[in-house]
Amino acid sequence: MASSRRPGLQGRWRWVFDSLESIIPIYERGSSRISLFSDSRMRAEVIEFAVDEGSLVLDLGSGPGTMAALVAKAGGTPLLLDASMRMLRAARGADKVQAVFEHLPFREGTFASVVAGFSLRDSMDLVTALGEVARVTKRGGRFSFCDLGKSDSYGRAVVLGAYIRVAAPLIGAMTGGRNGLRFGSLFETYLLTLPNGSLARLLRRFFSDVSLRADRLGGSIVVRCVE
Repeated sequence: MASSRRPGLQGRWRWVFDSLESIIPIYERGSSRISLFSDSRMRAEVIEFAVDEGSLVLDLGSGPGTMAALVAKAGGTPLLLDASMRMLRAARGADKVQAVFEHLPFREGTFASVVAGFSLRDSMDLVTALGEVARVTKRGGRFSFCDLGKSDSYGRAVVLGAYIRVAAPLIGAMTGGRNGLRFGSLFETYLLTLPNGSLARLLRRFFSDVSLRADRLGGSIVVRCVE
């Protein structure tokens, strides 16, 4: 499952990007159903770890603003960042930046808190993206994200992959009709996702402390990092 290649979507990034833009109206509803409604709990764990009241929080891959709303509810000030202007337009809030993870337009050590909800796996180049996240995070700052994971057990990874391949487009179609079939791009990102152990080792190249918790056959991960 793509273990020998440089991590990230690489040449498949544009195809996944276009697929995500096409399902904006049903993106959060469909994604929640595909995750068997575990997404809210996972986001809450990210917020609890990374967000302090009054802090400026960078929301990577903000999409239509689901994570940003939770940041604001916790007392933080979210800065939404997404490569898609259509996603940013769908989100509430005034503080938005259009950019990719690999080229964050901020000075070194700008943020004490960085969060991401189900978006980091969509990096074009994961190594470069993590380097950029570490660069803009203050010393002692916190970076936390929840995402689709991949078990280090080949058998579990195959079982989860089968679920995603069948369930993602089916649930997408039930949620949004024919256009919902574009949720099938989730399987593409899963194939290119690093196994959880490899991801944790990569994160330790950039952050001093890394904790990764996985459940649901390793397919749901919450990661906590300290710069």
